[in-house]
Amino acid sequence: MDVKRRRLALSVSAVVVVAGLAVGAAYALEVPPFAGRGVLDSENVCASAGDPGRSVPALEDVLPSRTSYSSEDRYDGKNVTEGGSSYSAYCFVWGDGDLLLSARSRMVLAAPSKEWVREALEQERTRKAEEFEAGALGVVDPTSLKAAVLTPCSAPGTVVGGSYSISTVVHLRPHDGAGGPKVKQRLADLAVEAARSAHKSAKCDLPSGLPSGGPRVGADSG
Repeated sequence: MDVKRRRLALSVSAVVVVAGLAVGAAYALEVPPFAGRGVLDSENVCASAGDPGRSVPALEDVLPSRTSYSSEDRYDGKNVTEGGSSYSAYCFVWGDGDLLLSARSRMVLAAPSKEWVREALEQERTRKAEEFEAGALGVVDPTSLKAAVLTPCSAPGTVVGGSYSISTVVHLRPHDGAGGPKVKQRLADLAVEAARSAHKSAKCDLPSGLPSGGPRVGADSG
């Protein structure tokens, strides 16, 4: 009986060792589910997200780890020089088939900042929503994981209907770690870069008012 028990114990130990070696090999070779984080670069990040030298590091800081990333640009409407007042640009960033982040920029009639903020955030402003200097106004809300920038675009008389601005909203989908200390600043960075790209692509004739570098957001601006 003791011999049988010893043989059984040895067999179980061998199985455990082999299983452990297999798991270790899978991790070392990055075989799923231990595959490493995918690469984010100018090849798979939207052109409408702006300068990849700024947008890519910001995305790396806010997106969850996925084995692969992809993005999609969508454009609609005419730019200012074509007399258009319905210009829009959309960026969708995906990871392993899941939508992780979206950015939309569209031309809107110039409106009071409070009305614009309510529309951009799609809710009443929360106590944690914070303004920053960018364009006519920038705002970031870590609760809803959104950042928005209102950028002057066309003066009255340039496009039929009045004076127009570009409204840019970046929305990060919730995930573990989405509330980290860098998120508020990085969402503002992404909103400014997308707004900068849209202002250029829409061929706006008014100065953007966007900072030459990244925006400064509260205590996170360092």
